[in-house]
Amino acid sequence: MRPLDSARYKTVVRAALFLLAAVICTGCSGSNEAKVKKDAYDFVIGVSLINMVEPWLYNLTQVMADKADHDEKVNLILLDAANSSQKQAEDISSLMNSGIDLLIMASDGSDAVDRIQHEVYEKIPVVAVGIQPHSDDYTTLIQADDLQIGQIAGEYVLENFYQPGNKVVVMQGVQNSPISLKRLEGFKRCAEEKIPEKDISYYEGEWMKDRAELRLKDYLVSKGKPDIIFAFNDDMAFGCYTACRQLRVDQMPQIIGVDGFEGEGETAGRQLLDKGILQATIKSPDFGALAYDTALKILDGRETDRQMTVVPQLIRSDTEED
Repeated sequence: MRPLDSARYKTVVRAALFLLAAVICTGCSGSNEAKVKKDAYDFVIGVSLINMVEPWLYNLTQVMADKADHDEKVNLILLDAANSSQKQAEDISSLMNSGIDLLIMASDGSDAVDRIQHEVYEKIPVVAVGIQPHSDDYTTLIQADDLQIGQIAGEYVLENFYQPGNKVVVMQGVQNSPISLKRLEGFKRCAEEKIPEKDISYYEGEWMKDRAELRLKDYLVSKGKPDIIFAFNDDMAFGCYTACRQLRVDQMPQIIGVDGFEGEGETAGRQLLDKGILQATIKSPDFGALAYDTALKILDGRETDRQMTVVPQLIRSDTEED
């Protein structure tokens, strides 16, 4: 996992100390559970994430932690389930025992998490982010239009780069990820009957730069250079670029990513565009700010939409946004 910046570090430490105090006091006196450390804040918000490795989830934690660090009214508790559905269910139970006022969650849609989510929703508001839960047990659902992300990429490839006979690599996320599957479906809708299936190779980069780099090296060794690469996030797009550089590909493929995050990191989409590494990226919405602001609206008793779908934007290497 990437190192914590100072703002996120302070917020996570503050949250961890709060949670530890809550657990200790819960064991001492169940009747005082709701008062543990809550007098210092107007609201305590729990955040349960299936992982903090995927770039969009990492960005979400960074943004929310920064907002909470500048907000004396809110104590934010961030918990990482390290890709374990069972641990995430346990994390959510711990957050409830600590007396949170609202839960923000991004899960993998497992049954174990769905069950605890139902219990939570009966007591406090729930803001679900990313994946559509199997039930309606949420106050607000915030999603990207992942189908449209795939369609935008497919249309951009066909209109700007594809020539008959070109070889295309599609670098997907984790197997059976709903987000990845939607992006794949959108791309295939555009490519169907326009790009022969035999000319498209599909790999799972697991949302990670290093995994995508290894997968593309396999392709380069066995099949040669692809003409076009569509990676489902910018981290994997940079991994594909790195593979081509290391194996000394003479002419770089046209590479399209997803996320378009700004920042100093080597895989930040805007940086990759500026350096000419990517031809385009599809800007994924800033879930962190939207989730945090929506949570505060709910806690303040203000009206919010039950479902929010954020429209993606294509950003080209010439810095234009569509």
